[in-house]
Amino acid sequence: MNILEFIRRNSLLVLIVIVGVGAGLVMMDYSGKGSAFSRDFYIRVNNTGYNYPETVVLGENGIQFLSSLFSATRDLGGSPDTNNDGSISQDEEAAFVAWQREHPDVVAFINKLNNIYAGWHYGVAKGEVNVAINRAILKAEAETLGIYPTEEQIDAYLRAMPIFKNPDGSFNTELYRRLTGFRRGNANRVQEEAFRGVIADMMVWDGIAELVSNGVAFDSSTQEQVINAFSQSISGRTAWLPREVVKKPSPPNEDQIREFWEAHKDHYKSSERRIVSIYSLSPGAGSNMENLLYTADALMQELSQANGRGLDQLLVSASQNPEFDPFEFKNADGSTHCTYALSSRDELSKLVTDIVTYNGAETSLAEVAFEEIADAPSPADYDAAKAAGDPERSMSIRQIRGFYTTTDGKLKLIRIEAVEPPSVLPYEQARPLAQAELKVQMEEEALDQAAKKLHEDMKKAIAERGLKGAFEAAEAAGARVEDYGPLRLTQLDSPLQEGMSVTELLNTPRGQLTPPTVLPTGARLSVVTRRTVEDSPALSMQKRLFVLPSENARLRDDMMREWQNSAFSRFRVQLSPSVRTRGAED
Repeated sequence: MNILEFIRRNSLLVLIVIVGVGAGLVMMDYSGKGSAFSRDFYIRVNNTGYNYPETVVLGENGIQFLSSLFSATRDLGGSPDTNNDGSISQDEEAAFVAWQREHPDVVAFINKLNNIYAGWHYGVAKGEVNVAINRAILKAEAETLGIYPTEEQIDAYLRAMPIFKNPDGSFNTELYRRLTGFRRGNANRVQEEAFRGVIADMMVWDGIAELVSNGVAFDSSTQEQVINAFSQSISGRTAWLPREVVKKPSPPNEDQIREFWEAHKDHYKSSERRIVSIYSLSPGAGSNMENLLYTADALMQELSQANGRGLDQLLVSASQNPEFDPFEFKNADGSTHCTYALSSRDELSKLVTDIVTYNGAETSLAEVAFEEIADAPSPADYDAAKAAGDPERSMSIRQIRGFYTTTDGKLKLIRIEAVEPPSVLPYEQARPLAQAELKVQMEEEALDQAAKKLHEDMKKAIAERGLKGAFEAAEAAGARVEDYGPLRLTQLDSPLQEGMSVTELLNTPRGQLTPPTVLPTGARLSVVTRRTVEDSPALSMQKRLFVLPSENARLRDDMMREWQNSAFSRFRVQLSPSVRTRGAED
């Protein structure tokens, strides 16, 4: 039974939600905790409140396990760059197309993962928060429709995934155990439930997508004409007006600089600064990183219950607990951590050079220390608490940035002790920046006016003397004129010339000028003189097998986006003031 049949035949099924965590993440079982009466919520969906640790668990589990599924697809052998030289030859491209044709289930699975990953990250907040919100919405919608899958249906879904199929068709038990934290011959029930929870949410997403799209697809003949339009080869002439040939305006005077600063003073701020503490843990004698991660999970669970306080004591007690494998956590001077004074991001990056794995990629520990944090005290409050002998009196779990694996085999935990937000710089400090930016703006305006005048002059020349006269006018104005093409817009062997736009080339009738494209370095005007469309059996097959299905998938993704927008409203998604939205960062 597929997911759509399951939805239609089991509309009264009771929703069962089991939420856990994955290896290396905050370890916390929060099933049944959120409610409409919860005062401490970081996000709220359908009157269910999730506090900060719960949101992190829900969001980072989604990211962690989707990333693990992506990684597992690499074992299926579908990379086009077979010789790993960083480029795709014609032979490699042909072989990859043939491979895709022979493995449609793998291609469909990878596309599904891409769509879910992008869909779950959609929203107004940062990555893991958006994932948490979307997973909470899926659970709310599944409860509304009565469609949350059973354990048996999750098993069937897993067995159907290409990554879990051995060459002989049997289930890949080894991969399943690896993804669900199987260690020392025993299952990690918490991690397995978390993994299966993500799979269940993927199934709900699939089912809702089927209901929303209901098999919608473009008309193939119409869509093929659109594809042909984008596949055409184009030739023509182009004129590039360099910024250097445009007469520069007079330097701005003091009144202009101050007026510009007044209008844009919020752009001139000091850098955010933070006081950061970093704890370093490494496996002890006879232990390894896997065991240390297990210990770190337990520490984070206790730390969450203590609202982030008492970390030093937790480390000491854990090091003496025989349930944990040995680990080291003290610095050479006997301290448990190193605290860096109030520093900007750039200043901290010079002091902290560790490289860690963050969201599946390697990045500097200093960068991680300046990621989202909520409700950290001000430097003054932090100093006052230290002076009073109780530096943790205002501590919150929200100041803990979890454990991160370094490239030299250690675990790093970051605690944000205090945050000094950016503040508007006074005019005297901001003046050099404002003067430089105003000068650039005035030069850009001069270039924009020169490009518009050249466009009008060339249009007039076309009417009077044809294209040849138009480009003679461009050369007289200091522009560089050259021919281009033929360019096949969907398979460019090299990038378009600076300032050329596929959209403009498609939309501008042959023999007419494109609107001027103005860049910081100059302005571009182009003409299309010839259009041709390739019509071959190979191209027709590629369109039918790959391009048309891809366009239909994108149409269904757009419909799912509309469903998400509706769900944000229907389930009354609320964010606490602590949630940093994209708009606030931009």
